[in-house]
Amino acid sequence: METATQEKKSLFWRFIHGVEVVGNKFPHPFYLFTILIFVSVALSVIFAGVSVTYEQAGSDGASSEMVTATVINLINRDTITNVTQNMYSIYYNFSPMMMMGLLMLSIGLAEQVGLFGAVIKRTIMGVRPAFVFAVVSFVAINAHTASNAGVLGCTAVSAAVFASMGYNPWLGIILSYAAGNAGFAANLFVGNLDVLVSGIDESVCSALGLDTSTVHVLQNWYFMLVSALVLTVVYTLVTTKFVRGFIGEPKDLSLVQDANASSELTPTEHRALRNAGIAAIVFIALVVAACIPSNSFFRAEDGTLIPNSPLLKSILTILFLFFLVTAIAYGRTTKKIATWNDLPKMLAKSIDSMVNFMVIALPASLFIHLFNASNIPTVLGAAGAEWIKGTGIHGFGLLVLVILFTIFLDLFMTSGSSKWMILAPILIPMFYAIGFSPALTTLAYRIGDASANCIAPISSDIALIVGLLGKYNTDKSKTPGMGNVFAGCMPYSIATLITQLIILAIWWALKLPLGPGVEMFV
Repeated sequence: METATQEKKSLFWRFIHGVEVVGNKFPHPFYLFTILIFVSVALSVIFAGVSVTYEQAGSDGASSEMVTATVINLINRDTITNVTQNMYSIYYNFSPMMMMGLLMLSIGLAEQVGLFGAVIKRTIMGVRPAFVFAVVSFVAINAHTASNAGVLGCTAVSAAVFASMGYNPWLGIILSYAAGNAGFAANLFVGNLDVLVSGIDESVCSALGLDTSTVHVLQNWYFMLVSALVLTVVYTLVTTKFVRGFIGEPKDLSLVQDANASSELTPTEHRALRNAGIAAIVFIALVVAACIPSNSFFRAEDGTLIPNSPLLKSILTILFLFFLVTAIAYGRTTKKIATWNDLPKMLAKSIDSMVNFMVIALPASLFIHLFNASNIPTVLGAAGAEWIKGTGIHGFGLLVLVILFTIFLDLFMTSGSSKWMILAPILIPMFYAIGFSPALTTLAYRIGDASANCIAPISSDIALIVGLLGKYNTDKSKTPGMGNVFAGCMPYSIATLITQLIILAIWWALKLPLGPGVEMFV
């Protein structure tokens, strides 16, 4: 039995290692995305004129409408002039760069003054690694409440925390990125994406005259709550038993942190940590106080804070200010920030960590812009949904088919909401006709999307993750590439898919409600 188990492990190890080797054989991400630009242009020329008519749902409960999507030849006057005139905005409005450029300023400052290391020494230094992995998994999964901003923020912080604890920071990056993406179908809280998805469902159901009483932001909450807890355990096991060993231990942590850092806090560091704690409490108290008034600028127009409010949309700004305030309090006490003139210099040094990513982001942003402009992803998604409709598959197998198709579609489409706007008007009525509730159909889509997002090759976040691997590289002999991201995330992706399929099968067998007042079947 032990020999068989070892053989299975060896086979899986070789498979993941093969993914890493093949992935890293690709050109540098800068050149890879440059090649993909030409590929997308070539495909647009070859398939120009191919069209598909489908019903597109509104995202805010508005009526759906019939839309014809046609593959557009990108070699045309409008596209060329748009790119040449707006290249700067395509580049600088690239969402991962906009989000992380701000956050990395204050996170980099906190690293330089030694705040993360001090917090770790004072709290969880010496605890079992499994406990750390469980906490990071749980936080990252639920960080998806704040959409990509929460996921990317958690990923950057985890890298710094893992380095401070003596773990390979790559492990923190990969774990947080995979867990954060899994949060689309596993979460204790509701967020703006739940509002967006339920709004699409409502527009489809309203247009077809279907019952909308069970279409709301909590329609999948029971399933997602259980999934968040189960996946926390699964991710901890996968990290402990496989991914940590696969990624390996750090070679030289002095490349990413202070080599002279002591394992014990000095009296000055104790005092600095206390001051940083006071600053953190005051900051949090001010944010809470700002949320209390019914007309608070952090509240939505209806007075709520969740699931969709300025508070959640401001999460990156709040995190930036939080780390900035606490890092300054700590650094001023330890004299790492000896004078106020040191602060801008340290912030400038923080932004140095973004340089590699900013280079990769140039062709990545242009590729994603052009590929979407060609309409190829939209045509592919609509045609695929019609194919599912004509397969004749029924029952639980149909849910599995939708999940697998969504995973396939993730290879070509980056926006989860865009995919669902195309698929929902086709799949919801088709499933409704055989007794599946809109919530069940939506859940199948969410499971597929959540399990594949971390290994989606054209995700706008991939360039950022490769950049973070470069910033937190402890092995000079290695040059991080997309293969490292895919290989590291693959075990989590497979574990997410298998785990949620098992949970879904149990839900199906027991006919459990998916959310408050929401049954699986109509």
